[in-house]
Amino acid sequence: MDMSKLQDIATAPGPFASVYLDASHDTEDAAKVAELRWRGLRDQLADQGAPEETLSALDEAVATADPPAGKAGRVLIASGSRVLVDQTLPVPPPADVTRFSSLPDLLPLASYLPPPVPHVVVVADSSGADLHSFDGRVELVETVRGRQHPLHKTGGGGWAHKRLQQRVEDTVKHNVKQVADEVERLAGEVHAELVVLGGEVQARSAVRGELGLDDDLVVEVEGAGLAGGTDDEEFDKAVRALVAQRQQQHDAEAVERFRAELGRDGLAVEGLAGVTDALRQANVDTLVVNTGVLADQLVWTSGQPDQVGADEASVRQGAGDPAEVERNRADDALARAAAVTGANVVVGDDIEVLQGVGAILRHRP
Repeated sequence: MDMSKLQDIATAPGPFASVYLDASHDTEDAAKVAELRWRGLRDQLADQGAPEETLSALDEAVATADPPAGKAGRVLIASGSRVLVDQTLPVPPPADVTRFSSLPDLLPLASYLPPPVPHVVVVADSSGADLHSFDGRVELVETVRGRQHPLHKTGGGGWAHKRLQQRVEDTVKHNVKQVADEVERLAGEVHAELVVLGGEVQARSAVRGELGLDDDLVVEVEGAGLAGGTDDEEFDKAVRALVAQRQQQHDAEAVERFRAELGRDGLAVEGLAGVTDALRQANVDTLVVNTGVLADQLVWTSGQPDQVGADEASVRQGAGDPAEVERNRADDALARAAAVTGANVVVGDDIEVLQGVGAILRHRP
């Protein structure tokens, strides 16, 4: 995940109340379960020292939110009387988590939020297509409609019938070419790493045949259509799964690159000392994190989010004001530093790395 998206939260004044919870709404008593769940989580935050103004802000966010459809999670992060993050997650967390602390709990967002894979989604029929493009930050929606008449072949015979059949085929070909041209334009504009084709089988196959794109880039998916009665939900799930799969490939490639650079004493470091030194110099391209190991570590931090260190002296030197220096959880501190320095984060419980953290560097120190 590109942690720079969380920069505003990372630079906000604390302390912070952070909550990750199961927000599933898939049973008859889901509303009652959600109410009881929040009451218990609220009590936990109160016991940890969260002030009433923060709890009240969270109360309002919980009470006014529309329930999700089916299984889902939710993250809430608040400071003072403001809710800074209120995000539905595609899956529930393994367990509900509450934390009231000096720093926000940002690292889990690297795993839960939708991956920033640029992609284009096409739902086509003989008359045109609906197009969705995503550049990693913003989703755009547009419609392409070609010639509308004639589009449907009719029964009959003779030269008039054959002429109508040809006109129908010419209209469909024109529309397909128009859609394909727009797909290629959008794919180039967002630097798409994936193009998903849905809709009528013949239409999407025809569009694919017109595309001048790498075959590995394009995937056809059953389900959605422009007419009513199609299973858009299943199509959406399939698209999300394909996008997540591409992101997993990116993450795996990043871990392999980290290991390769580390093995040749190149553009990589591991362990808290090396990684925090690189973060203070804004020299981290990608953090590689094993959350289970890193969560047990502590580092030194200051009021400047990028000033983080394994030793107190390095942070005091960078912070200037000794009163601002304190110890905090390494996962919170490193995620905050990654956010303000624009680093990416790859998270995995199976990543073998010293003290739970490594980094691919932007340049040699």
